[in-house]
Amino acid sequence: MRRRAVCRRPVSGVAAQRGLALIVVLLALLVISFAAVALLRSSDTSTLVSGNLAFQRSALAAGDAGTEAAIAWLVANSGGGVLFDDDDVNGYFATTADGCDLTGSRTPADAADDVDWTGTDPGPDCNLVALAATPPGVADGYAVRYVINRVCNATGDPNSIVAADGVTPMACSRAGGGASEGSTRAGASYGNTPLSGTVQTYYRITTRIDGPRGTVRYVQALVVL
Repeated sequence: MRRRAVCRRPVSGVAAQRGLALIVVLLALLVISFAAVALLRSSDTSTLVSGNLAFQRSALAAGDAGTEAAIAWLVANSGGGVLFDDDDVNGYFATTADGCDLTGSRTPADAADDVDWTGTDPGPDCNLVALAATPPGVADGYAVRYVINRVCNATGDPNSIVAADGVTPMACSRAGGGASEGSTRAGASYGNTPLSGTVQTYYRITTRIDGPRGTVRYVQALVVL
């Protein structure tokens, strides 16, 4: 039986170069694909960050509205002895409540000193229950709550020597009545009442805002009346 000889032609240099070019093109496409995925993820992250910043700004605006509502309540009840005692229904407390962790940042792992912000029971070491406010101008999806603390060591008349119990010496943080020294109402501030010789008492307003995507923000302000 005869066998036919098969003659194999060597691969030319042009064909070899064409094969190498195909590999280079495939590698380039792979690199471009990775770059496109990275760019897409970067764009998504930027969008997420921008959205979170917008939520934070809206939460801050809602907090300012809550603070203004608390100030309005203080001004409306500043006459007589309404502010001498606690009014937990309106989120007002006549003492500083030093044992309370107002923002949850002092003892984050201990809930015993937490304020009742969400309608559950307050911690056993804190008797503050926040008032759920609905001030105008708050965007949908945001919940505003606040507590007001008079900066005093006990309940009673801040102008008295002793507290309401008749025994404890009354000590309050107060703005001096001599000009504007120690006062937070110098210049443009809350209200339009001019400075006078009357000694004024400090009140601390702590506002919590809960918003979309788990946004939680706290705003604190000191005012004098």
